Amino acid sequence: MKPFFSTFISLWKQAPLWRFCFILGIGGLALAAFFPTPWLKKEAPWLPGHALSDAKGPHTSAGNTDDKDSAENGPTGPVPVHLQYPSMSEIVRDHIVLGGHTLPLPKGEWHPILSAQISDDSPLSFLALVRTYQGAVTGLIIAQATQQPVPPDRIGNATGVCHDDRNFLNHSIPVASSGEDCIGSGTVMIQGNDVSTNPLINQAIARLQALGVTPIPPLFLAVQWRHVTVAPDGQAQLGLMDTLIPPLDQQTHQLLAPLPAWGKGNLGPYPEARAFLAQMRDWALEWQKALQADFENQSQGFFVAPDPQVP
Repeated sequence: MKPFFSTFISLWKQAPLWRFCFILGIGGLALAAFFPTPWLKKEAPWLPGHALSDAKGPHTSAGNTDDKDSAENGPTGPVPVHLQYPSMSEIVRDHIVLGGHTLPLPKGEWHPILSAQISDDSPLSFLALVRTYQGAVTGLIIAQATQQPVPPDRIGNATGVCHDDRNFLNHSIPVASSGEDCIGSGTVMIQGNDVSTNPLINQAIARLQALGVTPIPPLFLAVQWRHVTVAPDGQAQLGLMDTLIPPLDQQTHQLLAPLPAWGKGNLGPYPEARAFLAQMRDWALEWQKALQADFENQSQGFFVAPDPQVP
């Protein structure tokens, strides 16, 4: 062993080319260990690195998934989205125009927090708004509408929420052409960072938190409106509006019943919460009529009674 070390030291001092090749070899072994090929990682799984992907294989991004939602919403891949962050000082009343469609707003002063234009094969306009009163959030709105007619398969199961038997209310009304106009009214929990499978909704909630609009109630009663019309040429138009109203005491800003009580049929011991829910049901039916009339440009100054959270 001693002659080996003597030879090694002698070569190290007197053979710079050998020294360079030795260093290069050690470096190559280290790179192979930390960035092994798939074959090498398979043969030696104890290596510390992760296998390199095949450079000739398909490119995968965060938008490329093979789950059910992707199958329903069209081709996978990154979706081109143009985001805008309006000033919270802006006040919107009475109605909004989205994707060329007019949609009414509940009573009160609404502040836009996020807007987006989606320009892939399913072009949509998106707008999120918040309403506050005396430091409390009294309403959230998530509105979406197609910018132009799209193939029906691009809409997917948009009206599925209207047929969920867990809702407090499901209701459909006739539409002038082939399609559906419906609402589903149930509870929505807003806790944590990912409150929805829609990243734009998560982005809107995150911006609300970043702007210091707190506290955000952990539970809302939601009226989820869906409107689909199919023209004779087979193309479809889509309008969606989720109107979220928190069931809060207007004095204390606390929920009218604890979170576990808001399951369907569980509000028996809480008369104020039952009354709030009954008002929401009545209001939701009038709200659906107003949304449909405005979306189809048939509105004649339709009056919508204030929701239960408006003072």
